[in-house]
Order: sequence, then C-alpha cells, then structure tokens
Amino acid sequence: MDTLSTQMQLKRFSSPIATAEAIIAAKGVAGLYAGFVPFLIQSSAKSSVRFFSFEMLVNAVDYWLPGQRKANPGFWALSCGLGAGAVEALALTAPTDRVKVLSQAMSAQKGVPISALELVRQQGLGGLYTGALATALRQSSSVAVRFFCFGSIKAGACEALGHDEKHAPAWVSFLAGGTGGAVSVCLNNPIDVAKSKIQAGVSPGIISAVRETVRERGLIGLTSGLSVRVPRLFLSQAIQFTLVDQFKRLLQNC
Repeated sequence: MDTLSTQMQLKRFSSPIATAEAIIAAKGVAGLYAGFVPFLIQSSAKSSVRFFSFEMLVNAVDYWLPGQRKANPGFWALSCGLGAGAVEALALTAPTDRVKVLSQAMSAQKGVPISALELVRQQGLGGLYTGALATALRQSSSVAVRFFCFGSIKAGACEALGHDEKHAPAWVSFLAGGTGGAVSVCLNNPIDVAKSKIQAGVSPGIISAVRETVRERGLIGLTSGLSVRVPRLFLSQAIQFTLVDQFKRLLQNC
C-alpha cells in the first residue's frame, strides 16, 4: 500500500487499482513490494524511536515542570509529539524514506531499485538526507497530532464509559490510535506529496514541489495517495498504540 501511495503522489494515476495495474505491468507482482526492505527497517525501528523519545520528553516535562502536563494535557501532548517526531525524522525516517521512495518511484518503470549503499556511493551521506526538512515537518506534525488525538479520544471515551484510563479496554486504544493516524494523514498530506517529489528527485524543494503539483493537477493533487494512506495509517497506528498501551500495562504490573 505504501508503494501505491508513493506512485499516486509522483504520477497521475487516478486510483489505487490503476496504480497497481501500472506497477504489475512494468515489474510484475514483485513491483508492489518495491522499497520493502528499507520500509521494513524503517517501520520496525522508527516506532521505538518515536515512543521512546515521547516518553523521555514527557518525563522531562514532569521533572522540570511538575503538574503542568496534567493541567494542560493537550498542549504537552502536541509539544512532546512535535519533539519526538523531529527526533524520529532526523535519526531514522529521513534516510530510510529517501531510499524507499527512490525504489518505489522506479516500481512502475524498467530498472533496478537503488540501494542505500549505491546512493551513498553516488551522492555521499548527504544523499540520504535529501528531503530531510520536508520529512521532519511531516513527521513532527503527524506525531504531534497522533499523540494529541490518542490522549484526547482515550480520555473522553474512558470518562464517558466509566473506565480508568490506565486500564482502558484494548478497543479504546485501537480506536483512539487509529483515529489519530487517519487525522494526521489528512492534515499533512500536502507536505507528504512534496516530500515524495523531493526524495524521488522530481522537485528541488517544498515550495516548488507544491507549486508544480498544483499547476499540473490543481489543489486536488495535494490529496494524492490519501485513499491508500488513510486506511494504512489508521491500521498501523491503531495497532502500534494498542500494543504500546498493553506493553506499558504489563511492565507496570511487573
């Protein structure tokens, strides 16, 4: 699904089905898995970096500003989420996204997907950080929105149903995490479109990427890939937040 969303952002495919058909025609079914290795490395590692960074920032706020986070939970969820997203983007997401997007950009074309080693050989380490600013903007904003939505929805659901937040049912965490993921995608899809174009070498910067997209496809072009990204991010974030919640509960009971 990630390959489909990238292709829809870079090209003019009108739907996930048309995108999948173009990829299969060029590379076969294996083309749907272009960029899978960097995506797997990225997905398995960036969540740990994100949640670890968020907890570290939360603990720092509680230590230096006791009581403030409970008084303004929404503000601090956004602030700590912004910080955690920036750390995640610069430490891991930017370089792995660069390789992933380049591989996915070639999935509907003839040619061999590029590897991180080959990219470094051609462009140096700096080549891995092409589009780093756009990645940091996307990641920090999306992580902030996800933690904000998760905390707010979970707190509201627990209050309405009479549950203790620390012992909320798994389905509450699943719904809150998934909703946060879906909302974050809808809010920052334009910057994600720009990021994909920059990392694929199609545009030199964020502003030019946005202008080019609007000129070619109108404002609707900034929503490219949403039909794929929304369900993907809903499920991924729902699963991640639910698992983190369950693991935290188990560790606290040990």
